[in-house]
Amino acid sequence: MLYRNSDELESKHFSRRSSDYAWQLFLAGLGILALNIPLRSYVHFRALLIALTYVSSRLAPPGSQTSFFGLITFPLIYLPYMLVGMDLLMGGPSAAAVSVSGAVVGHLWWWGVFDTGALRAWGTAPAWLRAWFGETGAGAGGAAGAANVGGGVHVVPPRRVREEAVAATAGGHSWGSGRRLGDS
Repeated sequence: MLYRNSDELESKHFSRRSSDYAWQLFLAGLGILALNIPLRSYVHFRALLIALTYVSSRLAPPGSQTSFFGLITFPLIYLPYMLVGMDLLMGGPSAAAVSVSGAVVGHLWWWGVFDTGALRAWGTAPAWLRAWFGETGAGAGGAAGAANVGGGVHVVPPRRVREEAVAATAGGHSWGSGRRLGDS
């Protein structure tokens, strides 16, 4: 779930602005740590998951639905609250408090950067981080000219790989004569 939400945010909403995404993740991590000091918690994975889920659910198209364990279908915007409720049931009030800190950071992130833009200047990565990611002079809005140069992962869809393999063998794979069930 952490990977899916993070990948969706980086590929859709931070397209060609990986440095901005990394910077905002760093700031979200600092916010989560600051909010959890009074709680004396040592593991903050769940809070980060809730923050990312909150942002991605708020940025999802209106009316998006999700299914919880295939049993209950509800609007995607309520998913972070459902996860906090599950933490309350499974981990008690202390686990729910850590999750609420993630929801607070996620709300500030969504509200400040995407909804009102009040914190957009804070959400823009510094020049040294942009240079490190190989992005050339893009503004906070992801202006033209921002490109990830020489990095990333090149993904080949599985179907194309199979089609190329079949085309290369020009007749498919020889599986042998085989045996039928029940033959001795």
